[in-house]
Amino acid sequence: MKYFEIYILCLQALRLLFTGIEESKSRLISGMNFESSNHALPFTKLPIRTLLHIYKTTKNDHKNNYCKNRLYYIAHRIKCSPAELSERMAQRTFIYSLSFDWLASSLNVLLEMGVPGDRIIRDLWVLKYNHVTIRQRLQKVKDMGIETLYPWMVRCSEDILNRYISISKETKDILGDTKSTLIYLANRLNVPPEAITEKCHKIPALQTIRVTKVKSFLDFLINQGFDVNDIANKPRVLTSSQKTVEQRLDILRKLGLTEINLNALCKSRKDFQKYVDSIESAANTSESDNT
Repeated sequence: MKYFEIYILCLQALRLLFTGIEESKSRLISGMNFESSNHALPFTKLPIRTLLHIYKTTKNDHKNNYCKNRLYYIAHRIKCSPAELSERMAQRTFIYSLSFDWLASSLNVLLEMGVPGDRIIRDLWVLKYNHVTIRQRLQKVKDMGIETLYPWMVRCSEDILNRYISISKETKDILGDTKSTLIYLANRLNVPPEAITEKCHKIPALQTIRVTKVKSFLDFLINQGFDVNDIANKPRVLTSSQKTVEQRLDILRKLGLTEINLNALCKSRKDFQKYVDSIESAANTSESDNT
């Protein structure tokens, strides 16, 4: 009985402690100038130490006439609803650790350089970067003729950024005036764009293929003797790995096949192996019959 009583007392103490913490959280959140309980809701999940820091920052911002809460400041600047931004802000509480000048300067440069607000929402980490760094990075990309800018361009390594710039330049050179991978593919396959659009509905992966891959793959397939009409009728092959297709072509030709179905080249690994096994089995049976 003694142990049971101790257990009950411990539960009561924990309940009181939890109640006290929740009440403290509630008091802190009520002082953060939220306009709606829905806006505040994601912040209720944060530990009390984090809430205390946000509370102090918010009070300081308000005292200095910066803003009532950084949630509303950012939402106003990037033209999104506070409800949409609230959950993300509660996950990126470092925003309340930045100086207000730092935050404002970073946002100013991002918006001035034309980075869309919806991109900033999805990548709030970019606000951690100094406005000078942001401008230098984005200007470098712009100077290379790339008009669409993303926050990740600020955060990524130089190697990744240079690789992206290289691919973008190559893409621009390939597309020329077509401006679209879909139209480029239609032109290469001698079919109307509507035909490619229809194929994209059936094979969604076609819509996300880079034009650099399309060009390389088409050049390879045509060089291997495949007719553009055949490719146009079976474009799924373009969604496969070119390296895998090359390996499979080599395997099938070593088995003696001269007429190769493009659909066979983009089978799953298991189905392709079954296909190869069936060819080998048929060849062995033929040899047995001949002997």
